[in-house]
Amino acid sequence: MVELVIVLLLVAIMLTLASGAFNGYLERTAARRAAELFVQDLTVTRNAALRSRRVAVLDFDEDGLNYVARMESGDTLLFRSFGRDGGIHLSYLDLEVSGDTLVFDSRGQADLTGAVGPLGRAVFSAGSRSYVVSFNSMGVTRIDGP
Repeated sequence: MVELVIVLLLVAIMLTLASGAFNGYLERTAARRAAELFVQDLTVTRNAALRSRRVAVLDFDEDGLNYVARMESGDTLLFRSFGRDGGIHLSYLDLEVSGDTLVFDSRGQADLTGAVGPLGRAVFSAGSRSYVVSFNSMGVTRIDGP
């Protein structure tokens, strides 16, 4: 009986350690995947502006953990959600541009006048893991993270 209790205790300890490692993996992959999707969506938004020769807008809702890409006319290009209902769960989302809106003009150039520095930045976090997407006015991106 004592041996069974010891075995069960060891199994419980191993499961606890494994779940901690698995949670770290899930956080890291969620934040990384969200950053990768944003890079794709940034390209889609810019290309829509170029093709149509009209303004395209990327609006972040940081509290709702989502963003929408749309034409200035109001036509929605895409909607991406990272909350509980989305496939990727984030704890934090931030577009570091004033107004949380990125506007591509009819030539596909983004207005970065409200950015913190010379590049725009978007931050995607899941738990303690964060990935930052830096981008210039032409939509060229770089992902930085752990």
